[in-house]
Amino acid sequence: MNTGTFRPGGGAVRRLLRLPPALAALALLISPAARAEQGAVEVVRQYQAALIAAMKQGGGYDGRFKSLQQPVAKAFDLGFIAQRSAGPAWGTFTEPQKKRYVEAFSRYSVSQHAARFKNFGGERFEVLGTDDVGRGFVRVRTVIVTGGGERVALDYLLGQRAGGWRIVDVFAKGTISEVATRRADFASVIRDQGAEGLIRELDAKAAAARSS
Repeated sequence: MNTGTFRPGGGAVRRLLRLPPALAALALLISPAARAEQGAVEVVRQYQAALIAAMKQGGGYDGRFKSLQQPVAKAFDLGFIAQRSAGPAWGTFTEPQKKRYVEAFSRYSVSQHAARFKNFGGERFEVLGTDDVGRGFVRVRTVIVTGGGERVALDYLLGQRAGGWRIVDVFAKGTISEVATRRADFASVIRDQGAEGLIRELDAKAAAARSS
């Protein structure tokens, strides 16, 4: 009979036994929702740590691009973001066009990271908290603190994608949706040049980022 008692697995029991009694009791009281939000925070922390490491390593744009490919692909659901950025026009793309567009979008996304996060100047990230925004999405609120002490808000919207938390949107200054901005930018290109024109545009932007 299910009495509603929380029964952690064997691995969890062993971890709890190693904790001081007060901390072990607190761990049992953490709700599943809170633990889920902690998972979302960890995705953001790892991604931000990769950004700082890329800035510290030097080596120019090519080095940063190479070092950020895997962390960006791991943290972001780039296929989902690409689809949302294309808007309703996504449904008009052929299957080969969808594949090539997602690939071009992924290269473009990594190129923007490599171009924006250059030399390390004492920057650091701080996680401020999380918000359950409903429908399985969590917002992780952070700031990037520049070497001069300026604090710039960067919030991340995460959803459960393929069994794990993935970033599906970024909000600059806490309010400006990156997906909405890209959709607005892409709309005129799609209208005038179609999917092929958008793919060319993204490849051109990725190439231009290398020399920025």
